[in-house]
Amino acid sequence: MTRPRTLVAAGAAALVVVAIGSFQLLRPLTPPQAKVNIWSTYTVPGPQLRPDWPTYGQSTVALDGTGIVAATPDQPSVPIASVTKLMTALVVVRTHPLGVGDPGPMVQVTSADRVLYEQEAASGDSVVPVITGESLSELQLLEGLLLPSADNLARLLAQWDAGSVPGFVARMNQLAVSLGMVHSHFADSSGLDPGSRSTADDLVRLAAAVMAQPVLAEVAAMASATLPVVGTVHNYDFVLGQEGIVGLKTGWTSTSGGCFVAAARRRVGGRTALLLAAVLGAPGGPISSIRGAEAASVTLLASIWPALRVVSPLPRVAFAAVRSQWQAPVPLRPSTAPDQLGWPGLRFRIAVRTRRLADQLRAGTVAATLTVSTFDQPGRRLDLVTVRRLLPPSPGWRLLHG
Repeated sequence: MTRPRTLVAAGAAALVVVAIGSFQLLRPLTPPQAKVNIWSTYTVPGPQLRPDWPTYGQSTVALDGTGIVAATPDQPSVPIASVTKLMTALVVVRTHPLGVGDPGPMVQVTSADRVLYEQEAASGDSVVPVITGESLSELQLLEGLLLPSADNLARLLAQWDAGSVPGFVARMNQLAVSLGMVHSHFADSSGLDPGSRSTADDLVRLAAAVMAQPVLAEVAAMASATLPVVGTVHNYDFVLGQEGIVGLKTGWTSTSGGCFVAAARRRVGGRTALLLAAVLGAPGGPISSIRGAEAASVTLLASIWPALRVVSPLPRVAFAAVRSQWQAPVPLRPSTAPDQLGWPGLRFRIAVRTRRLADQLRAGTVAATLTVSTFDQPGRRLDLVTVRRLLPPSPGWRLLHG
């Protein structure tokens, strides 16, 4: 009787072992997880910026693609004179796209355009002579608009682009809203109307959009151009080339004072940096105030350039790895370099989103995504990927670990 009982016990024990082994081999495991410990905000260390501000009006400097570097406080919406023409040019090339080297469609000068020229010339406005029946290309009109700041061509372009000046002004204001220019309003296409108003902060946004149009950036960088009737016209940007300045637009009325929006380009840490500066409200007459705003912009840019450097929003990741129950942590690294141009005091916001992971991962698998943004610009995505494989749990590990 003992032998059968022993066999039964042994068989039962074997069944238990098989059951336990099967359970161990088949039981679900806690899936691997990406663990990222990092600050939700990070401020680039370094000495505080000391911009050399003008003693009047309002000013802002921004780094294209990153955001505002520095700005004077309390910026009311003020008349901006011929700086308005930056928005005029931008609306025109968005409605009638123009490639670099392409003259674009021809526009015929009407008798009404000639009358407008005579009226504005008699008033002492900034104009370019035109005659009834002549044709100017879109490119020539933009050159006359941006270089000698022709008020009459601003109205001609508005009429051609939208069929009427009010219709064009509506397009200007719609585009301002889409660019986030929340403190701006346009009342005309030339800036003669003091109802065309903005702030230095808003104007660096406009400048970025203008410089993103290659044909406008090319025109703004020209020292002069040749037009059919008047011949050679010159750029009112008298500081081209100083502190990297490659454009953009001047303006003056007795209401606005001297205004200058500048774009300046340099190499910083092996990368191309585009600074955008707006100086508004320089005192003086038409020429002296414009020269004053330009000189102030040169001084301001000279105080900002030395502070720019290549920075990283991820100076140290305390822990970034995929953790599992069965293998040592698999480190994660950014799939692209997180470095970018910045300055001391630049603040980043960092948000982490992890992904659902399988029990087996190849090297280079995206395990988490960081959204890195500054406080006035949309974020950019940085994927964190595995630096090596995550192997599935082996049968031996499953059997030996409860």
